[in-house]
Amino acid sequence: MENDTLEYLVRDYFDGKIDDIQMFELIKDYPFEEVKKHFINAMEIDFLLFKKYSNINSQQAFEDFLVEIKSKEKKKKKVRHNYHKIWFKYAALFVGFIGLGLVFTVLQKSNATEATLQISDEAANLYLTDGTVEKLKESESSNILDSDGQVIAVQTHEKIVYRPVKEVESLKYNELKVPYGKKFELEFSDGTLVFLNSGSSIRYPIHFVKNEPREVILKGEAFFKVSKDEARPFVVNTGAVDVKVLGTEFNVSAYSEDDHISTVLVSGSVQLYDSMGPNDEMGQVKLLPGKRGVWRKGDKDFKVDDVDTSIYTSWVQDKLIFRNTPFSEMRKKLERHYNVSIINSNEALDKNTFNAYFSDESIEEILEILDRTYGIEYKIEDNQIIIKYSKAPMDKK
Repeated sequence: MENDTLEYLVRDYFDGKIDDIQMFELIKDYPFEEVKKHFINAMEIDFLLFKKYSNINSQQAFEDFLVEIKSKEKKKKKVRHNYHKIWFKYAALFVGFIGLGLVFTVLQKSNATEATLQISDEAANLYLTDGTVEKLKESESSNILDSDGQVIAVQTHEKIVYRPVKEVESLKYNELKVPYGKKFELEFSDGTLVFLNSGSSIRYPIHFVKNEPREVILKGEAFFKVSKDEARPFVVNTGAVDVKVLGTEFNVSAYSEDDHISTVLVSGSVQLYDSMGPNDEMGQVKLLPGKRGVWRKGDKDFKVDDVDTSIYTSWVQDKLIFRNTPFSEMRKKLERHYNVSIINSNEALDKNTFNAYFSDESIEEILEILDRTYGIEYKIEDNQIIIKYSKAPMDKK
């Protein structure tokens, strides 16, 4: 019973239900080794997803924990934003820079930023065959009509489902454009599912023609679950690279501002083609599950490597996972995801690599995590996030 009580105390502390001073009072009469065991177990539960990426010194973290909370025993607790839970869940993910002792220390630090971000709430736009533009309201449901007034699809919140038809003779296209800070889901008339990421667009036929390839044009990033149809291969055209499949799940990232186009295969198989180069074996590559194919605009050839596919598809579940990610790339993903602008003139920081996991945090909470964990100070000016200073250790290249 005693151990069960201690386990709940430690869990409540990690969840922010018990503050530092209360925790010290509650555990001081328990055997040291028992407290240590439950503390470390709770760490491992919270960080399970990232255990293979982390190298946390649990012994040192526990000792730091005791030192820090004991030093606060007689201090008066101030009312602050509840970042406590966020810190325990995420701070140790920033591998290589911190121990939990630092977490307790920096909890006393606050970024004195008074300005607030005003994030515009733009709507996704659907461009119909006749040139009509529909502004899609995520809180509503509506029918999507063609030029003859016939219902071709139904929008329900952040998803559009196109109605299947038996046969069509010619192709008619719609185009969906999703602004930064938003995502949208499509279900084509053949049952294929598409998850369109922030700042992306896709042009596609409202119905596919029998015995002809199902071709769509993507700018930005999307995750596809393609309905199998051997008579009609599915082709994603990104301008420089074509992705050809029969039935599979994969992610394509082809933002115009990036220096590469990447395809990550979750299941099935895909064939990548250099659409601008010669039609030979040198200009194509086949991917198997768990592989990533990268086409760099400067090199104009494909490189294939093994990856953890969940890192590249986590955005579909509103999660962001960074593994050894340069800050320049991390900034870019945060800008798209939250529809914000992040300015950084520190080239060394941009090259530094980070590990992190975010799910339901706001951009303000993420900025606080970066500030408190790495000492990446910022200010908000003219509705932009400007990196002022970083105390983070820089990678030595």
